Amino acid sequence: MDFYYFFATRKVANSDMSSPLSEHIHQWYASFHVHLVKIALRWGYGEEESRDLVQQFFLDLMQKNLEYKGVLHPQAYLSRAFSRKLVDNYRREKQQQKAAGLIDIKAYEPSILESIVEIQSNEELIAKIKTAYNALPARCRKVIHLKFYEGLTTEQIAERTGWNSRTVYNNLYEGIKALRAELTKTDPRLKFAAIFSILPVL
Repeated sequence: MDFYYFFATRKVANSDMSSPLSEHIHQWYASFHVHLVKIALRWGYGEEESRDLVQQFFLDLMQKNLEYKGVLHPQAYLSRAFSRKLVDNYRREKQQQKAAGLIDIKAYEPSILESIVEIQSNEELIAKIKTAYNALPARCRKVIHLKFYEGLTTEQIAERTGWNSRTVYNNLYEGIKALRAELTKTDPRLKFAAIFSILPVL
């Protein structure tokens, strides 16, 4: 859906579609909304809910006195801000479920969403994951970046890098193995898939 149309059909306080801020946010939406939808999907949300969350995220930005000129790396900024919104959204929903008695407090295995929230709240763990990621060979980092940050397939990565599919696969495998070892050493309860949901915001 076009963001101008989406915005025009909703009343947003203190917002003007012709203002420089609104124009800037529209450009961000056009450039990065697909990337943010992919983040929500990796967090375990459905496609429709992911799109709704992204739309609401940009509407919320419209209502803030955002110093957009100071945002030098918009994709990284938006990824972090949107991930914080997903964390807040998850915590709010969980509190509502607890209040309604819908959550069994007995021992259970954490979901991917819960693992992500736990990782996001653990600065020491994030630092360890970031260190482990930065310590990977350059090729492993590049493949992981293209796979989980840009959402490319193995074939697309091979085309982008000029490497053959086997090289792409081997570097991806080695990178994943190293990150898995770090997470298992730190907290084996956490879902490994949660790591790749937070890589874009490290």
